[in-house]
Amino acid sequence: MIMYATKLTRRKLVIGLLALCAVVVGAGCWLWGGQEPAASAAAETSISCKLKTNEERVDFLRSYGWEVDANPIAEQDVRIPDTFDAAYESYNALQKTQGLDLTRYQGRKCQLYVYQVRNDPSGEEGVTANLVLYRGRLIAADICSEDADGFVRAIPDRPLDTQTPGAEGAQSAE
Repeated sequence: MIMYATKLTRRKLVIGLLALCAVVVGAGCWLWGGQEPAASAAAETSISCKLKTNEERVDFLRSYGWEVDANPIAEQDVRIPDTFDAAYESYNALQKTQGLDLTRYQGRKCQLYVYQVRNDPSGEEGVTANLVLYRGRLIAADICSEDADGFVRAIPDRPLDTQTPGAEGAQSAE
């Protein structure tokens, strides 16, 4: 049997700890490396962006084909609840389809901007675009009807047929 004895010095201890950390980090990257494409795919479909001015918010909505009034019909501070009930869970599920997630903002005070939509394909009156921002960053967005049995849609969910009966007359009158 061969025995080897050495004195533990500070340098050997530091090198040993660094080697151990490298092994742990390497193993972690190897084990969780398969989840990276899913996370990057979600980030690619994210509509999250900075919208600090009214012009930026209107341009954002128009970039998705929504025609809105130049000024919001409502601006108010809102607070995201600390815990989500079923309605908020459902709303957050819609946000996740757009690459947004409200769970990071639970308990935070945010700003809500509501714009009147003029070209919804359903032809309904009272359709609005809602943008929720935290420190100028878009954290939630939807298109909804104010009817009791109305709808809530994601911002990108715009049918290709943007012309609705009567919309041409309304646009040409402007």
